Amino acid sequence: MKFLPIAIALLISSSAYSQISNIDLNGAPARITPYSEIDGSPYLFADWAKADIGTTNAGLKEDVAYRFNIHDNELEVVNEAGNTIYLNKDYLEYAVLQRPSILIAQSTVQGLLPNLLFKKGFEYIKGVGPKDLVNVLAEGKKYTLVRKFYSDLVTPPKNSYAPTAGRMFVFEESFYLINSNFDVANVKNRTNVIIKALDPADQERAKQIIKEGKFDLGREDHLVLFFNELNKS
Repeated sequence: MKFLPIAIALLISSSAYSQISNIDLNGAPARITPYSEIDGSPYLFADWAKADIGTTNAGLKEDVAYRFNIHDNELEVVNEAGNTIYLNKDYLEYAVLQRPSILIAQSTVQGLLPNLLFKKGFEYIKGVGPKDLVNVLAEGKKYTLVRKFYSDLVTPPKNSYAPTAGRMFVFEESFYLINSNFDVANVKNRTNVIIKALDPADQERAKQIIKEGKFDLGREDHLVLFFNELNKS
């Protein structure tokens, strides 16, 4: 997939997608998970939201209700029969997950993307399996930037206020910059860190793009626009 369609998908509403297939989504019935007594959440977003899902066997399915279990890396969706299933990722090409609008409205973080593109096929990144879904922020001939969301299940140490140590989910995210040789660098979404991780030959051009666009690479939308320009160079 070229970068420009990705940038468009991330920055605009998913209503731009139009093709709908009549073939059912495939997957296994979602099992009941023992998360009720654990603090935090295994999901990217606590509430159900909508997604556009591209598959090799069912085409494009729009406005599918989903929850993304980032602890198990399972996409829970409601199929045409109204059943909750774990989507079979063998047939998945991509998924564009809508971020709940209330989270954007209530967030103090600027530049949050309304749509997040997820793909598999990044198993050359340490800790990422061949079917694991990662958030693709940029994808081009020169650079690709992806983000892995994870909800780690931990047991905090016992303290004086808790007679027993309970388990809790801790949200984590990691960014990975991939160059044209498939070299992978674990980076932070900070302007100076991103620049230093680029090929030295691209760093001056990167600084120019940031200056002209007044980009802050701590913002999701600015990351998308920045790499769109850099991959054109």
